[in-house]
Amino acid sequence: MANQTGRGTVAVPEEVPYHRVLISDKRRIARGIFAILLLIGGMFFFIYTITFISSIIDAQVFGRVSPLAGGTEYTPVFAAGIFLSAAMLIPWSMLLLRWLYGVKGSILHSVRSSFRPAVFGRAVLLIVPIWTVCMVIFHMLEPYTTTEWHVNDLLAVFAISVLLAPLQSAGEEYAFRGFIFQVASSWVRSPRASLIVGIAVSSVVCAIIHLSTDPWFNLYYMVLGITFTLITWRTGGLEYSIVLHAVNNTLYFVIVLLLNVDLLGAADRSVGAGTPLYLLQCAAVILITAIVWFTTRRTGPELTPRKKNFE
Repeated sequence: MANQTGRGTVAVPEEVPYHRVLISDKRRIARGIFAILLLIGGMFFFIYTITFISSIIDAQVFGRVSPLAGGTEYTPVFAAGIFLSAAMLIPWSMLLLRWLYGVKGSILHSVRSSFRPAVFGRAVLLIVPIWTVCMVIFHMLEPYTTTEWHVNDLLAVFAISVLLAPLQSAGEEYAFRGFIFQVASSWVRSPRASLIVGIAVSSVVCAIIHLSTDPWFNLYYMVLGITFTLITWRTGGLEYSIVLHAVNNTLYFVIVLLLNVDLLGAADRSVGAGTPLYLLQCAAVILITAIVWFTTRRTGPELTPRKKNFE
């Protein structure tokens, strides 16, 4: 069980998997619900605040009308605002973990309380080839609407996407596969039941916040939520899920920019916007999850170290 380290922080239990790092003598369900609401509230605060600032910059500096102000152009400043607002979930998740649970936010990285370069490298080698093929086939088959792009906008959005889409992806992973997964899992004492609860809560919340009414999109979000969380549990950290999310989002923006796709139209998540083609991406992420599971079949999920306190 967690205990005080003597420095105002709580020690993470020894030899427990990623989802059990917040386990204690008390279930703290009310605190957990409050924590998740604060996380989601902060997320929407960042989105509305940063994109509002971006719309002012668009209007005052570039003389353009942001999509938030009724414009029809996907501007580079608008794109940067969207990406940065999600990236803010990284420090926000860590701050909430320290404030509400007394645990240093670095435990969100992995059971080693650090981001593991070797695990990250293995994730890149496995995921990039599979997901590249998947995304190319998907966009060859998926219908899309093109638009007229200004060359400067095209190049600027391309650069912003390559630089900031990985940060946006990491922000969502720290929030949902990290913070919410660990918080919800701490509500149940049984390791197996807590894993199920953690996966269910983090996946459902992640699907809900995308605000889609289309069944194909919701199925896609649920499958990604469940598989990403399973991979996080199995590998003991966020490296794989961050790579998956970052490769997916970055490749998506690179491909749709190459095809001159109307990004505002592509953002539609209403009924009828999704297609059965999303099953292709579901199959790809299930394949990656199966490979990760197979390669860890002898070791099981990585555990926190013995005799080491995370401050």
